[in-house]
Amino acid sequence: MDAEFQAEVVDILKDKAAEIFGSDPATLSADTRFIEDLHCKSVNIVQFASALEDEYEVEVPFMELNKKKTFGEAAALVDEKLSM
Repeated sequence: MDAEFQAEVVDILKDKAAEIFGSDPATLSADTRFIEDLHCKSVNIVQFASALEDEYEVEVPFMELNKKKTFGEAAALVDEKLSM
């Protein structure tokens, strides 16, 4: 995966986390974990999926995103969906 593209996707996730949880985006990274670090609930994963779908006009199934542990893994999923 292109490192620049991954950074772009991670930035979108960081911005969404800031919006949902009031997190400081500067404290988040590709290694940020949805459950352990942000304590995401199912509804939050849906919010992240929607943000990615809106940005990239690609379907990001909730159940697939829900299996990803980190922002970096989520970015890889978006890259995979765009490559199909």
